[in-house]
Amino acid sequence: MIFDAIVVGGGPSGSTAARALVARGLRVAVVDRATFPRVKLCGGWVSPAIWDALQIEPREYPGALWEWHTAHVRFREHDHPVPCHGWFIRRFELDDFLLRRSGAELHLGVAVKQPERTPDGLWSVAGLTSRILIGAGGTHCPVARLIVTGRRNGPVGAQEVEMRADSNEIASRRVGDDGEPELLLFDDGSGYGWNVPKSDWINVGCGTIDPHKVREAWRGTYDYLRASHHIPDAIDRDDVRGHSYYLFDPTLLDQAAQVDADGKGGAFVVGDALGLAHPVTAEGILPSVLSARCLADAIVAGDLASYPERLRRDPTLADYRRIHTAVELASAMRTKWRARGPSRFTLPVPHRAVARAFAWMFSGAKLPAPRLIDRLLPRGRA
Repeated sequence: MIFDAIVVGGGPSGSTAARALVARGLRVAVVDRATFPRVKLCGGWVSPAIWDALQIEPREYPGALWEWHTAHVRFREHDHPVPCHGWFIRRFELDDFLLRRSGAELHLGVAVKQPERTPDGLWSVAGLTSRILIGAGGTHCPVARLIVTGRRNGPVGAQEVEMRADSNEIASRRVGDDGEPELLLFDDGSGYGWNVPKSDWINVGCGTIDPHKVREAWRGTYDYLRASHHIPDAIDRDDVRGHSYYLFDPTLLDQAAQVDADGKGGAFVVGDALGLAHPVTAEGILPSVLSARCLADAIVAGDLASYPERLRRDPTLADYRRIHTAVELASAMRTKWRARGPSRFTLPVPHRAVARAFAWMFSGAKLPAPRLIDRLLPRGRA
Protein backbone atom coordinates (compact mmCIF):
# COMPACT_ATOMS: atom_id res chain seq x y z
CA MET A 1 0.00 0.00 0.00
CA ILE A 2 1.17 3.52 -0.82
CA PHE A 3 0.00 6.00 1.82
CA ASP A 4 -0.99 9.55 1.08
CA ALA A 5 1.22 10.70 3.97
CA ILE A 6 3.62 9.23 6.49
CA VAL A 7 4.01 11.10 9.77
CA VAL A 8 7.21 10.57 11.76
CA GLY A 9 6.34 11.31 15.38
CA GLY A 10 3.14 10.68 17.30
CA GLY A 11 3.10 13.73 19.59
CA PRO A 12 0.52 16.55 19.42
CA SER A 13 1.73 17.89 16.05
CA GLY A 14 1.95 14.48 14.38
CA SER A 15 -1.37 13.21 15.69
CA THR A 16 -3.14 16.47 14.80
CA ALA A 17 -1.81 16.40 11.23
CA ALA A 18 -2.81 12.75 10.91
CA ARG A 19 -6.32 13.33 12.25
CA ALA A 20 -6.95 16.31 9.95
CA LEU A 21 -5.84 14.34 6.89
CA VAL A 22 -7.71 11.15 7.80
CA ALA A 23 -10.87 13.19 8.33
CA ARG A 24 -10.59 14.30 4.71
CA GLY A 25 -10.27 10.76 3.41
CA LEU A 26 -6.48 10.42 3.11
CA ARG A 27 -4.55 7.28 4.04
CA VAL A 28 -2.06 8.16 6.76
CA ALA A 29 0.50 6.19 8.76
CA VAL A 30 2.13 7.42 11.97
CA VAL A 31 5.54 6.01 12.93
CA ASP A 32 7.05 6.57 16.37
CA ARG A 33 9.91 4.90 18.21
CA ALA A 34 7.90 4.98 21.46
CA THR A 35 4.90 2.94 22.47
CA PHE A 36 1.96 4.88 23.87
CA PRO A 37 1.11 5.92 26.49
CA ARG A 38 4.65 7.14 26.94
CA VAL A 39 6.44 9.14 29.58
CA LYS A 40 6.92 12.67 28.26
CA LEU A 41 8.52 15.19 30.60
CA CYS A 42 6.64 18.45 30.22
CA GLY A 43 5.09 21.01 32.51
CA GLY A 44 1.95 20.35 30.52
CA TRP A 45 0.29 23.75 30.44
CA VAL A 46 -2.16 24.54 27.67
CA SER A 47 -3.75 27.88 26.88
CA PRO A 48 -7.46 28.48 26.15
CA ALA A 49 -6.77 28.54 22.39
CA ILE A 50 -5.75 24.86 22.39
CA TRP A 51 -9.35 23.62 22.59
CA ASP A 52 -10.38 25.34 19.37
CA ALA A 53 -7.21 24.09 17.70
CA LEU A 54 -7.98 20.52 18.80
CA GLN A 55 -11.69 20.97 18.00
CA ILE A 56 -12.87 19.71 21.38
CA GLU A 57 -14.28 21.25 24.54
CA PRO A 58 -12.39 20.90 27.85
CA ARG A 59 -15.25 18.80 29.22
CA GLU A 60 -14.73 16.33 26.35
CA TYR A 61 -11.11 15.67 27.22
CA PRO A 62 -10.95 12.27 28.99
CA GLY A 63 -7.67 12.80 30.83
CA ALA A 64 -6.92 14.63 34.06
CA LEU A 65 -7.27 18.39 33.72
CA TRP A 66 -6.41 21.25 36.06
CA GLU A 67 -7.92 24.64 35.27
CA TRP A 68 -6.25 27.60 36.95
CA HIS A 69 -6.98 31.31 37.24
CA THR A 70 -3.88 32.62 39.02
CA ALA A 71 -0.17 32.37 38.30
CA HIS A 72 2.17 32.98 41.24
CA VAL A 73 5.19 34.79 39.81
CA ARG A 74 8.34 35.47 41.84
CA PHE A 75 10.73 38.08 40.42
CA ARG A 76 13.64 39.78 42.14
CA GLU A 77 12.61 38.42 45.55
CA HIS A 78 9.03 39.71 45.25
CA ASP A 79 5.94 37.49 44.94
CA HIS A 80 3.12 38.46 42.60
CA PRO A 81 -0.16 36.53 42.30
CA VAL A 82 -1.38 37.45 38.80
CA PRO A 83 -4.93 36.72 37.57
CA CYS A 84 -4.77 34.78 34.30
CA HIS A 85 -6.20 31.60 32.89
CA GLY A 86 -5.11 28.24 31.55
CA TRP A 87 -5.07 24.49 32.12
CA PHE A 88 -2.53 21.83 32.97
CA ILE A 89 -2.56 18.28 31.65
CA ARG A 90 -0.32 15.24 31.96
CA ARG A 91 1.45 14.69 28.67
CA PHE A 92 1.39 10.91 28.77
CA GLU A 93 -2.41 11.13 28.81
CA LEU A 94 -2.82 13.94 26.27
CA ASP A 95 -0.46 12.44 23.69
CA ASP A 96 -2.04 9.02 23.91
CA PHE A 97 -5.56 10.47 23.57
CA LEU A 98 -4.63 12.55 20.51
CA LEU A 99 -2.81 9.70 18.81
CA ARG A 100 -5.54 7.11 19.37
CA ARG A 101 -8.25 9.41 18.04
CA SER A 102 -6.24 10.31 14.91
CA GLY A 103 -7.62 7.39 12.93
CA ALA A 104 -4.22 6.82 11.31
CA GLU A 105 -2.52 3.46 10.94
CA LEU A 106 -0.08 3.33 13.87
CA HIS A 107 3.41 1.84 13.71
CA LEU A 108 4.73 2.26 17.25
CA GLY A 109 8.00 1.10 18.75
CA VAL A 110 9.67 1.69 15.38
CA ALA A 111 12.77 3.89 15.27
CA VAL A 112 13.37 6.04 12.19
CA LYS A 113 16.99 6.94 11.55
CA GLN A 114 17.00 8.21 7.98
CA PRO A 115 14.02 8.45 5.60
CA GLU A 116 14.94 7.39 2.08
CA ARG A 117 13.59 8.00 -1.42
CA THR A 118 12.75 5.17 -3.75
CA PRO A 119 13.70 5.26 -7.47
CA ASP A 120 10.15 6.36 -8.34
CA GLY A 121 10.31 9.34 -5.98
CA LEU A 122 8.38 7.99 -3.01
CA TRP A 123 9.47 8.40 0.59
CA SER A 124 10.33 5.15 2.33
CA VAL A 125 10.08 4.90 6.13
CA ALA A 126 10.09 1.67 8.12
CA GLY A 127 8.97 -0.28 5.07
CA LEU A 128 6.14 2.16 4.31
CA THR A 129 5.96 4.42 1.26
CA SER A 130 4.27 7.74 0.53
CA ARG A 131 4.56 10.84 -1.66
CA ILE A 132 4.30 13.09 1.43
CA LEU A 133 6.58 12.86 4.46
CA ILE A 134 5.76 14.83 7.62
CA GLY A 135 8.39 15.33 10.31
CA ALA A 136 6.82 15.63 13.76
CA GLY A 137 9.56 14.01 15.80
CA GLY A 138 10.59 16.92 17.97
CA THR A 139 14.01 18.51 18.37
CA HIS A 140 15.94 15.59 16.89
CA CYS A 141 13.46 14.70 14.17
CA PRO A 142 15.16 12.87 11.27
CA VAL A 143 12.97 14.69 8.73
CA ALA A 144 14.04 18.06 10.11
CA ARG A 145 17.67 17.04 9.70
CA LEU A 146 17.00 16.60 6.01
CA ILE A 147 15.44 19.96 5.22
CA VAL A 148 16.05 22.47 8.03
CA THR A 149 19.49 24.07 7.95
CA GLY A 150 21.20 27.21 9.18
CA ARG A 151 19.48 27.73 12.51
CA ARG A 152 20.63 31.08 13.87
CA ASN A 153 20.19 30.09 17.51
CA GLY A 154 20.84 26.91 19.39
CA PRO A 155 18.22 25.09 21.45
CA VAL A 156 17.18 26.12 24.92
CA GLY A 157 17.75 23.70 27.78
CA ALA A 158 15.33 22.32 30.36
CA GLN A 159 15.69 20.21 33.48
CA GLU A 160 12.64 18.79 35.22
CA VAL A 161 11.18 16.04 37.31
CA GLU A 162 7.60 14.78 37.37
CA MET A 163 6.49 12.36 40.01
CA ARG A 164 3.57 11.07 41.99
CA ALA A 165 3.45 12.17 45.64
CA ASP A 166 1.11 12.32 48.59
CA SER A 167 -1.76 14.66 47.68
CA ASN A 168 -2.04 16.01 51.23
CA GLU A 169 1.65 16.93 51.29
CA ILE A 170 1.39 18.66 47.91
CA ALA A 171 -1.72 20.55 49.03
CA SER A 172 -0.10 21.71 52.27
CA ARG A 173 2.96 23.10 50.49
CA ARG A 174 1.69 24.67 47.27
CA VAL A 175 1.49 28.47 47.15
CA GLY A 176 -2.00 28.58 45.63
CA ASP A 177 -4.85 26.32 44.64
CA ASP A 178 -4.49 22.94 42.98
CA GLY A 179 -3.00 23.36 39.51
CA GLU A 180 -1.90 26.98 39.99
CA PRO A 181 1.69 27.39 38.76
CA GLU A 182 4.51 28.90 40.79
CA LEU A 183 6.89 30.63 38.35
CA LEU A 184 10.37 31.80 39.31
CA LEU A 185 11.72 34.38 36.87
CA PHE A 186 15.51 34.57 36.86
CA ASP A 187 16.82 38.04 37.57
CA ASP A 188 18.97 38.18 34.44
CA GLY A 189 16.13 37.19 32.10
CA SER A 190 17.85 33.96 31.08
CA GLY A 191 14.88 31.72 31.87
CA TYR A 192 12.60 30.63 34.67
CA GLY A 193 11.76 27.81 37.03
CA TRP A 194 8.37 26.32 37.78
CA ASN A 195 6.49 24.30 40.33
CA VAL A 196 3.18 22.84 39.18
CA PRO A 197 1.01 20.92 41.69
CA LYS A 198 -1.41 18.49 40.04
CA SER A 199 -3.33 16.88 42.93
CA ASP A 200 -1.24 13.76 43.60
CA TRP A 201 1.31 14.61 40.89
CA ILE A 202 3.84 17.41 40.74
CA ASN A 203 6.12 18.77 38.01
CA VAL A 204 9.15 20.87 38.97
CA GLY A 205 11.81 22.19 36.63
CA CYS A 206 13.48 25.11 34.91
CA GLY A 207 14.57 26.26 31.48
CA THR A 208 17.34 28.55 30.26
CA ILE A 209 18.20 30.19 26.96
CA ASP A 210 21.75 28.88 27.30
CA PRO A 211 21.53 25.09 27.77
CA HIS A 212 24.98 25.06 29.36
CA LYS A 213 23.59 27.06 32.30
CA VAL A 214 20.51 24.96 32.90
CA ARG A 215 22.12 22.66 35.47
CA GLU A 216 23.15 25.60 37.64
CA ALA A 217 19.70 27.14 37.20
CA TRP A 218 18.09 23.88 38.28
CA ARG A 219 20.15 23.80 41.46
CA GLY A 220 19.03 27.33 42.29
CA THR A 221 15.39 26.54 41.52
CA TYR A 222 15.43 23.37 43.57
CA ASP A 223 17.23 24.94 46.52
CA TYR A 224 14.72 27.81 46.70
CA LEU A 225 11.69 25.52 46.49
CA ARG A 226 13.11 23.13 49.08
CA ALA A 227 14.10 25.93 51.51
CA SER A 228 10.63 27.45 51.09
CA HIS A 229 8.98 24.07 51.76
CA HIS A 230 7.00 24.33 48.52
CA ILE A 231 7.78 20.83 47.23
CA PRO A 232 7.54 17.35 48.78
CA ASP A 233 10.59 15.97 50.54
CA ALA A 234 10.56 13.00 48.17
CA ILE A 235 11.81 15.13 45.26
CA ASP A 236 15.54 14.56 44.90
CA ARG A 237 17.62 17.21 43.19
CA ASP A 238 19.61 14.56 41.31
CA ASP A 239 16.57 12.77 39.87
CA VAL A 240 16.10 15.48 37.27
CA ARG A 241 16.14 14.77 33.54
CA GLY A 242 17.08 17.14 30.76
CA HIS A 243 15.96 17.89 27.23
CA SER A 244 16.23 20.70 24.69
CA TYR A 245 14.14 22.36 21.99
CA TYR A 246 14.11 25.39 19.73
CA LEU A 247 12.25 28.65 20.23
CA PHE A 248 10.29 30.30 17.44
CA ASP A 249 12.44 31.87 14.71
CA PRO A 250 10.52 33.43 11.80
CA THR A 251 13.51 33.06 9.47
CA LEU A 252 13.03 29.28 9.47
CA LEU A 253 9.42 29.22 8.29
CA ASP A 254 10.46 29.02 4.64
CA GLN A 255 12.34 25.82 5.46
CA ALA A 256 9.21 24.11 6.74
CA ALA A 257 8.56 22.63 3.29
CA GLN A 258 10.60 20.91 0.62
CA VAL A 259 8.15 20.42 -2.24
CA ASP A 260 8.81 18.15 -5.21
CA ALA A 261 9.05 19.76 -8.64
CA ASP A 262 5.61 18.49 -9.65
CA GLY A 263 4.06 19.94 -6.49
CA LYS A 264 2.45 16.63 -5.52
CA GLY A 265 4.86 15.43 -2.85
CA GLY A 266 7.71 16.43 -0.60
CA ALA A 267 8.92 16.63 2.98
CA PHE A 268 7.52 18.93 5.66
CA VAL A 269 8.15 19.66 9.34
CA VAL A 270 5.73 20.73 12.06
CA GLY A 271 5.88 21.63 15.75
CA ASP A 272 9.11 21.21 17.68
CA ALA A 273 10.76 19.62 14.66
CA LEU A 274 10.70 23.07 13.05
CA GLY A 275 11.13 24.99 16.30
CA LEU A 276 7.96 26.91 17.08
CA ALA A 277 7.92 27.20 20.87
CA HIS A 278 6.82 30.56 22.30
CA PRO A 279 9.78 33.01 22.19
CA VAL A 280 9.54 33.81 25.92
CA THR A 281 7.62 31.08 27.75
CA ALA A 282 8.75 28.21 25.46
CA GLU A 283 5.23 26.69 25.46
CA GLY A 284 5.14 24.33 22.49
CA ILE A 285 1.86 22.39 22.44
CA LEU A 286 -0.32 25.13 20.91
CA PRO A 287 2.09 26.09 18.07
CA SER A 288 2.66 22.41 17.35
CA VAL A 289 -1.05 21.81 16.86
CA LEU A 290 -1.52 24.99 14.83
CA SER A 291 1.36 24.18 12.48
CA ALA A 292 -0.08 20.70 11.90
CA ARG A 293 -3.42 22.17 10.95
CA CYS A 294 -1.76 24.64 8.57
CA LEU A 295 0.05 21.80 6.83
CA ALA A 296 -3.05 19.63 6.62
CA ASP A 297 -4.97 22.52 5.03
CA ALA A 298 -2.21 22.98 2.44
CA ILE A 299 -2.18 19.26 1.61
CA VAL A 300 -5.96 19.01 1.27
CA ALA A 301 -6.01 22.15 -0.91
CA GLY A 302 -3.46 20.55 -3.22
CA ASP A 303 -1.14 23.51 -2.65
CA LEU A 304 1.80 22.05 -0.73
CA ALA A 305 4.03 25.05 -1.39
CA SER A 306 1.61 27.31 0.50
CA TYR A 307 2.45 25.75 3.87
CA PRO A 308 5.12 28.31 4.93
CA GLU A 309 2.83 31.19 3.99
CA ARG A 310 -0.03 29.62 5.95
CA LEU A 311 2.29 29.51 8.97
CA ARG A 312 3.10 33.20 8.56
CA ARG A 313 -0.59 34.11 8.32
CA ASP A 314 -1.63 32.21 11.42
CA PRO A 315 -2.62 34.84 14.05
CA THR A 316 -0.88 33.08 16.96
CA LEU A 317 2.38 32.58 15.06
CA ALA A 318 2.15 36.19 13.85
CA ASP A 319 2.09 37.22 17.52
CA TYR A 320 5.14 35.02 18.11
CA ARG A 321 6.90 36.88 15.31
CA ARG A 322 6.16 40.22 16.96
CA ILE A 323 7.36 38.96 20.35
CA HIS A 324 10.48 37.48 18.76
CA THR A 325 11.27 40.86 17.19
CA ALA A 326 10.75 42.67 20.49
CA VAL A 327 13.00 40.18 22.30
CA GLU A 328 15.74 40.65 19.69
CA LEU A 329 15.54 44.43 20.02
CA ALA A 330 15.65 44.24 23.82
CA SER A 331 18.66 41.92 23.65
CA ALA A 332 20.48 44.33 21.32
CA MET A 333 19.74 47.24 23.66
CA ARG A 334 20.94 45.24 26.66
CA THR A 335 24.20 44.42 24.90
CA LYS A 336 24.68 48.08 24.01
CA TRP A 337 23.99 49.27 27.57
CA ARG A 338 26.29 46.68 29.07
CA ALA A 339 29.09 47.95 26.86
CA ARG A 340 28.64 51.37 28.46
CA GLY A 341 28.96 49.99 31.97
CA PRO A 342 26.83 47.95 34.38
CA SER A 343 25.36 51.04 36.04
CA ARG A 344 23.50 51.89 32.83
CA PHE A 345 21.83 48.53 32.44
CA THR A 346 18.82 48.71 34.80
CA LEU A 347 15.51 49.34 33.06
CA PRO A 348 13.03 51.48 35.02
CA VAL A 349 10.28 48.83 34.79
CA PRO A 350 8.39 47.94 37.99
CA HIS A 351 8.82 44.36 39.14
CA ARG A 352 5.07 43.82 39.15
CA ALA A 353 4.79 44.94 35.53
CA VAL A 354 7.40 42.35 34.52
CA ALA A 355 5.60 39.66 36.51
CA ARG A 356 2.21 40.52 35.01
CA ALA A 357 3.58 40.60 31.47
CA PHE A 358 5.18 37.20 31.89
CA ALA A 359 2.05 35.66 33.44
CA TRP A 360 -0.03 37.13 30.62
CA MET A 361 2.23 35.47 28.03
CA PHE A 362 2.32 32.25 30.05
CA SER A 363 -1.47 32.09 29.88
CA GLY A 364 -1.33 32.32 26.08
CA ALA A 365 -3.21 35.62 25.84
CA LYS A 366 -3.19 37.31 22.46
CA LEU A 367 -1.30 40.53 21.87
CA PRO A 368 -3.51 43.63 22.02
CA ALA A 369 -3.57 45.96 19.00
CA PRO A 370 -1.28 43.90 16.72
CA ARG A 371 -1.48 46.45 13.89
CA LEU A 372 -0.29 49.19 16.22
CA ILE A 373 2.57 46.96 17.38
CA ASP A 374 3.54 46.39 13.74
CA ARG A 375 3.71 50.14 13.23
CA LEU A 376 5.91 50.62 16.28
CA LEU A 377 8.37 47.85 15.44
CA PRO A 378 11.11 48.58 12.89
CA ARG A 379 9.89 48.19 9.30
CA GLY A 380 10.71 44.80 7.86
CA ARG A 381 11.17 43.15 11.26
CA ALA A 382 7.59 42.85 12.50
